[in-house]
Formats: sequence, C-alpha cells, structure tokens
Amino acid sequence: MSGDGQDLRTAAMALHGWMTGAALPLWCSTGYGGPGAGFAEQLDPDGRPVFTDRRSTLIQARQVYVYAHAAVLGWGRGLPAAREALGFLLRHAWRDEGGWARSLRHDGEVLDPNLDLYDNAFMLLALAWIARATGDATPIAWAHRTLDAIEGQLRAGNTPGFLNSAPDRPGPRLQNPHMHLLEAALALHDASGAARFADLARSLVRLFTERLFDPATGTLAEFYGPAWQRLPEPYPGRQIWPGHQFEWAWLLHQAWSRTGLDAREQAEALVTFAERHGVEPESGLVRYAVSEEGVPIDPSLRLWPQTEALKAELALVEHAGRSPARAARLVRTLLALHLARTPPGSWTERYDAERRLVAGSIPAEMLYHLFVAYAELMRVTARIP
Repeated sequence: MSGDGQDLRTAAMALHGWMTGAALPLWCSTGYGGPGAGFAEQLDPDGRPVFTDRRSTLIQARQVYVYAHAAVLGWGRGLPAAREALGFLLRHAWRDEGGWARSLRHDGEVLDPNLDLYDNAFMLLALAWIARATGDATPIAWAHRTLDAIEGQLRAGNTPGFLNSAPDRPGPRLQNPHMHLLEAALALHDASGAARFADLARSLVRLFTERLFDPATGTLAEFYGPAWQRLPEPYPGRQIWPGHQFEWAWLLHQAWSRTGLDAREQAEALVTFAERHGVEPESGLVRYAVSEEGVPIDPSLRLWPQTEALKAELALVEHAGRSPARAARLVRTLLALHLARTPPGSWTERYDAERRLVAGSIPAEMLYHLFVAYAELMRVTARIP
C-alpha cells in the first residue's frame, strides 16, 4: 500500500474504533428505549436520551437502516432493537391509503398521517437493509407496497419525479427526497435483484441529468418550480448546498454500475463547483450554502456536509484514481472537530462561521450520515492495493 493509502487506512481504523466502540453501542443502549419507545430522536447537550410522546417515522427508519447495515458488516448487537423499531412501524404507521405516516404517539396512535416522499424513501432504505441483514423476504414485499403508494399518490402530472407529499403542500418541488429515493432504489435492487428498483433508479438518474442539473454552472439547486425549472429569486430559490452536490456525485457513481447510465461528467462538475466554492481553503471544511455564483450564503459548518464530502472523495479514489490523501484528511478532521465529544459516540452537529459551537441537542438522525460514510470508507479502503 502507498503512503497515502496507508494514511487512509490509519484514519479509517480510527473512525472504525469510534463507530463500533462508541457510537453504535451508545445509540442502541442509552439511545434506545425498548419496545414501544423506539430510538431516541436526540440526546440532550449532556448526552442524556430525550424520549417524547412523538415517534418520527423518519428517525426510526434511519436508525433501523444503521443497525441493519451494521449487522451486514458484522456488528449485530443493535439488530434486535432495529427489528423491534421496525415492527412498531409495521404495526402502526402503515396508512389505509398506502404508504407510511410521518409520526406516531408512543402507543401507536397516528399523529401525522401524511405521505411524505422523504420519509418514505428512508423507509425503503431501511427495508432494503433489514432484508439483507435477516434474509427475510417480507421487507421486500413491504418495499413493493411502499413504492406502489408513492407511484399511486405522488405522481405529478406529466412531469418526472414525484410530489413532496400527499396531500401536497404549497411550495417548491424538492430534489432532496428524490436523491434519497435513488439511494433506496439502489439498495433495494442490491437486496432483491428486482428489475423494478433498477428501473426506478434509472428514472431518477435521468431526472437529475435532464432536469435537476445545470451544466452551465455545474450546480444542483434545492428548490424548483412545478416543471423542475429553476426558481427566479436568488435566495432561497437558487441556493446551492455543497453537501448535496457531493452526495449526488457519490450516488451517481454508485448508480453507474447498477443502471448502466454514465453520469460521471455531471458528477465531476458537481464536485468541481463544490470544492471551488463550498469548501474552506485552509481547513477543507464544507460550508452549508452558497449562491450559484459561489458566494457564501450560510458559511456555518454542519456535520452532514462533511460526511458527504468524504463519500464523494472516496468515489473519486475508487473510480477516478484520485489520491487517498484528501480522504484521510477529511476523516481526521471529522474525528477532531465533530466527533470528539462526551459521551463518546455522540457528536457536535454545528459550528458557526467563526468555528464557535452552536449549542443544542445531539440529533439522532446524524448517525445515518456518519454510518454511510463509515461503511463506504471501510469498503473503499479494503480495495486500495
């Protein structure tokens, strides 16, 4: 292994120790309340779990995904909690019209019955990985039912993609749920081999290349008009989130081998823009939001864009022959800035532009971002000669 490759291996082992020795144990013990209580949606600033009467389908699905994927990788201690949390959703969150409600009470009463594309994309991701972790075909059947609901209730006339929710809420169309739907479609195809999920993934890659991506600027917007046109106002309509530029770039590389659609040129443009305008030159940290011209709109430093930069960098190491040096630096910075917190296994979610901690709770949903980046790091590192 080269020197840069060994440096990445060393950084990967440090993150592996944090993930398997601290984060995964914390969130399935302290962060899990048992049957009916599910996973805590946050820890307080002192690291104590916060259990409320509300159970978010999104957060429960994200944690189910994490512990199912961890089990596939050999860390199975959290799988019983994941199965119990999923069982609670199966019993109570499925809507009569199809699809998953957004939130429940602790006793299973539905609080928000709306069908939300973003939440249902994460349910699909959780179902894909629990199927792989358990060998049970039932989650794939549920995934087909979920996709039936999405296709039946969230179609948007003759335009590609889907509505944000049913009933539809006023406001722009969102790319973000479609990005996670692509992630789930790829995972479901891996888990089942069903052509339906590969077809869905192809349709979402085409949505990106034909509607979402602007080749003139190399950017992906967050918000769009009803026919996926860019909104005219500069803010918030045209704001660019570098973290999502990186995340899409990673996904487009993932989709290439599974769908046969080659969007590497667009992925490279996304990374080029994000690295040029969305990354602090000295620290290498990713800003939250910039304009299409690259002017910082929100220069705060949040956790999830850093994990997405790492995933994109790993995709370039794997598919474009990029040196592992920057990926190693990103891992070390992540450990030092965001993950060096008490209790071990928790994180600091946000700093302001002056690198001052923005006080607040420790949100559970960040474990999803961290775990995907960790899993990719371990996979790609193992492939470096």
